[in-house]
Amino acid sequence: MVYLNDIQRMNYFTKNKPIKFYYRYFKLGLRLYRGLFLNAIGLKYPLVAGHKLTYNCNLKCKMCPFWSRSYIDASFEKEQQILRALYNAGVCLIAFEGGEPLLRNDIVEILKYSRTLGFSTSIITNGTLLEKKADLITPYIDGSIYVSIDGIGNTHDKIRNSPGCFDKAISGIRACEGKSFVTINTTIMKDNIFEIPEIVKLAKELNVGISLAMVYGYENIEIESLTQNEIRNVVDELIKMKKSGYPIVHSMGYLKIMKGEKNWQCKPWMVANVDPNGKIILPCYSLNNYKSSADINEININKLWRDYDWNVYKSCKKCSLHCYVEPSLIQSFDLDTFINWARLTRI
Repeated sequence: MVYLNDIQRMNYFTKNKPIKFYYRYFKLGLRLYRGLFLNAIGLKYPLVAGHKLTYNCNLKCKMCPFWSRSYIDASFEKEQQILRALYNAGVCLIAFEGGEPLLRNDIVEILKYSRTLGFSTSIITNGTLLEKKADLITPYIDGSIYVSIDGIGNTHDKIRNSPGCFDKAISGIRACEGKSFVTINTTIMKDNIFEIPEIVKLAKELNVGISLAMVYGYENIEIESLTQNEIRNVVDELIKMKKSGYPIVHSMGYLKIMKGEKNWQCKPWMVANVDPNGKIILPCYSLNNYKSSADINEININKLWRDYDWNVYKSCKKCSLHCYVEPSLIQSFDLDTFINWARLTRI
C-alpha cells in the first residue's frame, strides 16, 4: 500500500509512481487554471509566490543586498502559518529563496510541509551546500532547484566573493542528476557579459535548464549598468542559441522584452513576495527593495489583493525580471509564452 507520506517524497524522477501521485497534479492543475481564469475576468489572485526563508547567507555576492541584513530565522511553526496563508490565498507554485535557504536546519521539514499542502515546490540556492544536502531535499522538489551560476570558474568566484564556490555549485548540480530538475540562474552584468554564451553551453553540457535576467540595481548596491548596445548583442545571441536548441527556459517574448523589442503590461499581482518575517512585499520587490508592507497572518491576502491599486503599475518598466514578465505575458494571453510555460511546468 502506498501512503500519502510516500507520495510527498515522489517527483518526476521517482520510478513506479502510483496513480495517486498523478491525481495530486491533476488537482494542482485544476487549481492553477481556475486561478488563471479568475484573473482573466478581473479577480486578482496571486498564483506564484517567492518566499525568502532567511537573509542569512554564506556568500557575499556583489549584486545582492540581502546577506548584509541582520536576521534571526523564523520558527518552523511560523513558516507553517506563512505557507498555509499563501495556499489559502490561491498560490499554486512556490519558490523558496534567501539569503541561502539551505542554511536552515529545518529546510527539509519546510519543503516537506510545502509539498504536503499541495504546492509545486522549487528552491533557489547558491549551490555551495547542495552536494551535501541533495539526497535530503530532492524528494520534495517537484518544480526545480535553481542554482546561481554567474560566470565560469574564477569569474563566478569573484562576483560571489568566495574562492572555490563555482566548483562547489557545479558539484551540487551534478549531485542532483536523476533526482530533480535543475535550472542554472544567471544574472547578466558587466562582470560576466562576455561569458554568457559559455554559461549557456555549460547548462547544455550539464543537461540542465538555464534562466537569465539583467542585473537589477538595488539601493545601496553599486552596479555598473549595461549599455543598450551590450544588452541587444547578448540577447541576440541568446535568441539564436534558444532557436538552436540550447536549454534556455524563457519564452521568446521575454527575451524580446529584455531587448526592448516587445511591449508588455506588468501584472505584479500574479506574484506574491514574502519576506523572512512573513510580511508581504507590495507591489513588488523591484520597486521597494524588499521592504515589508503587511504581516501575512494579520491580513486577508485576497482582500488586500482586491483593494490594492494595481493599475498604477501596469505601465511600470523599471525591471525586466522574468518572475514578473513571464506571468504577466501568460495572463495577457501571449500564446508563445503560455505554451513555453505549460511545457516547463508539465501541468
